[in-house]
Amino acid sequence: MTTIEIDGLTVRKQANVVLHDVRMRVESGRVLALLGSSGSGKTTLLRALAGLDRVESGTVTFGDRDVTAAEPGDRNVAFVFQQPVLFPKRNVRRNISFPLEIDHQPVDEIRKRVGAEARALHIETLLRRQPKQLSAGEAQAVQIARALVKQPAVLLLDEPFARVDAHQTVQLRREVMLIQRGFGVTTVIAANEPADAMSMGDDIAVIEDGRLVQCDVPLAVYGRPRTVNAALLTGAADVIEVEVTGGGSGSWLVRPGLRVRSWSPALEPYRGRGLQMVVRPEWWQLDPNGLIVADVVRVDRAGPATSLWCTVGGRPMTVTLTAGALVGVGDRITLRLGQFVLVDPRTGERIDAVTP
Repeated sequence: MTTIEIDGLTVRKQANVVLHDVRMRVESGRVLALLGSSGSGKTTLLRALAGLDRVESGTVTFGDRDVTAAEPGDRNVAFVFQQPVLFPKRNVRRNISFPLEIDHQPVDEIRKRVGAEARALHIETLLRRQPKQLSAGEAQAVQIARALVKQPAVLLLDEPFARVDAHQTVQLRREVMLIQRGFGVTTVIAANEPADAMSMGDDIAVIEDGRLVQCDVPLAVYGRPRTVNAALLTGAADVIEVEVTGGGSGSWLVRPGLRVRSWSPALEPYRGRGLQMVVRPEWWQLDPNGLIVADVVRVDRAGPATSLWCTVGGRPMTVTLTAGALVGVGDRITLRLGQFVLVDPRTGERIDAVTP
């Protein structure tokens, strides 16, 4: 198994710096999920790890080997692209076997390993088909099987489920994780959906404008996002503009229809200023003595929780309550916030140590 060490990685394309001084470590056998808006640098980071994009400065180390200048074929890396890239004149079996063929593996070994990968991804019935006969999900499964059949030291996946329907995504995600755990291959996946990152990543790295802004376990990034973008990339969230006002030894966070109390000394320097309050739908709590009044405009009781679409001071808000909450359309309810995160719009970063 292989640890990935990225130290001061900078990549420039033409006059633009697309990755700037990125530093992170992916422990051996773990999955790192990359999250970022389109153009943030996720794919460039994967390509730099694979040796497909030239590094301007910094180093990439796999285990105890510096691979910064190594050719792609000398890195023992498998790359799964967003758009399946299959050989059109080879059937599925021969597409999967290609990496083993160029390594001159024995025929019996190739047959054994191709069969094992096909069974793991449930594509045994596709082995005789041509690429043009495959659905998008089937083609991506074949590409994943081809990447894993040579048992690489590092697996890189670039938004592998972006062109796959929801049902196939859930299935592929589960099967890829089973194989990854079985091999213990160190994996980096660029994700375009929070569910992919949260369910697959042992760690999540958020990239904004080519810079690493946060890297931690999924629940830490979800519960304490460092920036507004980090919050929005990891799941549902409302961003509310509030003003900090004084009140006794604590502070109030206010806007029309909303007043939230905080006793944190961290807010003292911000009195009279506007901040961004990040709120997850499940952080709201029904409270008969709550100070926040919400009008319910829609109720969705599908699944294990009840989702409410509300207006608070004329602003739309999403509230998630435990299943069985007796709330209907047209009701006026009172709420309190059990948790929130505050971001300083001047710096774009979270204000630490803020508690309700």
